[in-house]
Amino acid sequence: MPILWSPEIPCVTEAFSARHPDAPQLLSEGEISSSPPDERFWLCGPCSSVLDVAMHLARRGELDVWDSVLASRQWSGRGQLRRNWVSEPGNLFAAWRLPASPEPWQNMVSVLTGWVLCLGLAELGVPVRLKWPNDILLHGRKVGGILIEERGDVLLAGIGLNLATCPDDGAMRRDRACEAAVLGSLTAGMSIFGLWLRLVNFGRVRYSRELSDSTPLEFSQSVERVLAYLGAVVHVSDNRSSVRGVFTGVSPDGGIVLDSQEGRRTLHSGSLRPQE
Repeated sequence: MPILWSPEIPCVTEAFSARHPDAPQLLSEGEISSSPPDERFWLCGPCSSVLDVAMHLARRGELDVWDSVLASRQWSGRGQLRRNWVSEPGNLFAAWRLPASPEPWQNMVSVLTGWVLCLGLAELGVPVRLKWPNDILLHGRKVGGILIEERGDVLLAGIGLNLATCPDDGAMRRDRACEAAVLGSLTAGMSIFGLWLRLVNFGRVRYSRELSDSTPLEFSQSVERVLAYLGAVVHVSDNRSSVRGVFTGVSPDGGIVLDSQEGRRTLHSGSLRPQE
């Protein structure tokens, strides 16, 4: 499939092309003329959210499973709990269409996506960890995040990675679970597109293999190798409650398992932070 320039989508994005001033942020010179990838990669300029662009393309029949959209910047990026995702140029903003999950896997999509991204980055020498359920950490600081959106039969993973910039500690929410950081020199030498291409090629194979050859129970054990704070005392909190306990793993239905004073608990929502 070819590498494609995104069209104009009213109120979402302007038309993008090799002549757009943002194009060099995504591609190295001559990179688009190299061997075409198996999937479609839509390259997009400034947009409301890369997820918005992907959903428009999917509804028009122009974004199949494993196709993706890569944007240079967003003016209304979103993260967990609909929080604003700071989207400065030079970072990676992608939307990746995933296959519909068999019923036992439906609550594992975020963790499974995080797992393949962590393994893919590890293949490139970047030692990241997954903070349940959808944050990517480097040495305890957040360098990326995942947001799963499903509308009808379209399942998308919005993925952001801080390659060049991140919010200052003082500019972040007071209730943040951890500070931000950048991957910086760890991904030097690759364009944003080049990095994303390698992650997609690696992730598609591992994601597909896990769905076909494994079970959610087996995967819940495999994912332990990339989990941040496994075995540590953590808090998992939302607007209603906070639970403290030892983080012992992920359940087959995607929840976090804690050994608390009240016994073993499995939680399916909330923000995780380590005991200070």
